[in-house]
Amino acid sequence: MSDIRSESSDDGKEVKCALCGRILSSKSKEQGKLEQVLIDGTHYFFDSNNCSTMFKRFWSVYGSKFNEILAQENSVSNSFWNKVIPRENEIAEIESGGSKSDILQTIRDFGTVRKLSRDLLRSASEQILIMFSTSKAFHIDYLNDETPLSDIIDSKSDIQVRIITPTDRKINEFTSQLIKNQQTKNIEIRNILEAPSTNITIFIVDGKHSLSIEMSDNKGDNPYENLRSATYSNNKATAILYISIFESLWKQVELTEQITNLTEKLRAEKKVHNEFISIAAHELRSPVQPILGLAELLRSRKEIGIGKQDELLTIIIRNAKRLMELTENILDVTRIDDRTLHLRKEPLCVDDLIANTMEDIRNQLDRKQQIILIHENPKKEFPLIAEADRGRLTQVISNLINNAVEFTTEGTITVSAERRDTDLIVRVKDTGTGITSDIIPRLFEKFVTTSEGGIGLGLFISKSIIDAHGGMIWADNNTGERGATFSFVIPMRSSFKR
Repeated sequence: MSDIRSESSDDGKEVKCALCGRILSSKSKEQGKLEQVLIDGTHYFFDSNNCSTMFKRFWSVYGSKFNEILAQENSVSNSFWNKVIPRENEIAEIESGGSKSDILQTIRDFGTVRKLSRDLLRSASEQILIMFSTSKAFHIDYLNDETPLSDIIDSKSDIQVRIITPTDRKINEFTSQLIKNQQTKNIEIRNILEAPSTNITIFIVDGKHSLSIEMSDNKGDNPYENLRSATYSNNKATAILYISIFESLWKQVELTEQITNLTEKLRAEKKVHNEFISIAAHELRSPVQPILGLAELLRSRKEIGIGKQDELLTIIIRNAKRLMELTENILDVTRIDDRTLHLRKEPLCVDDLIANTMEDIRNQLDRKQQIILIHENPKKEFPLIAEADRGRLTQVISNLINNAVEFTTEGTITVSAERRDTDLIVRVKDTGTGITSDIIPRLFEKFVTTSEGGIGLGLFISKSIIDAHGGMIWADNNTGERGATFSFVIPMRSSFKR
């Protein structure tokens, strides 16, 4: 099918109905009797008022996307068109009030209605659309009955099923199990709020059969005992009207779900943001206090000996470095979120980089910590050379070693590196307390930490740096012994993200 926008009546080309595709008569064109609608600056022509009315209904559901849906050759358009757009003979039937084979039946016996609804669903070959206005109707008719909805749908695994319904715990369990057990992915269920003033259930099958069931109220155990009336029809124009209502409500529910999810996401982000500000304020204050206090002490007591001065200055410098590290971490998170974290790659000796990083950390270890840092460096015939950002790779290795130190009071921390094919693999193994199982899935997320100090940014930043190098990072508890091992892999020479 070509683009559904109708050709201009002045360009000499054929003019087609924007809904049914029927070529419009030259006589109507010459006499200016074509139905015409202006939408978003585009003129659409129709060969009847029915077509223009139906087109507007679809446009109200899909908006400008309706144009795209119908313009796709041999995909959505043909299937969609065949299912919901009346063919030329059907348009004639609509204009004449329907065909001789049309059925319009009103039923007031709930037993008959129940049997008809099941027969209708069993007869489906392409599509089932159902709208429940109350959860009670869903319960009584399709959860507790001897022929539940799941049995019917299981026998229809090759057709599309879409359901709109209010929900509760039992319905949630039912839908979860239904989706879990289905062999295909052709079933979708969306939930709406239960409307006290509405008590109607609608079935639409194969785009031409419709059953509308209306109850007088929502009292009693069985809603069908309060049946007011039910209307069955096999008239396609009636089915199209119900489809239009269904699609409109389906889109509305989808939009509501998106807004709800966005609201929840914003609420969660606000909570994380507030927690981060609280933690960051505390962590930034911690090194500032000794810096100010000891600096004041040095200034006020000039008789302090050189040895004591050196000790106090060492504490000041250590806390100043911690303050700088916290500040850099916060700035790095901002760069990562803004996608402005850039790499400056260069050839570097990985073993030298690891050795230098370990020496810096070894000099900062508290003497009370009985930790041995081991650089596992088997004799290599050639140096291990990789192309990477020296500063950022140092930052990752430093973060992993410091993380191991944080959870190891005594024992060993072993760092190793090796080449495997075209990749560099670095491992940091400790004999500490290990990783609690509940935190492993979130280990590399922002603000996730189980240590008493820190704001949970080191591993998040490390993962982002490794990702930028085109690599992977992961962690596992050691098998059969204490502690954990953090590992990362990056290409030795490859195309990296810049």
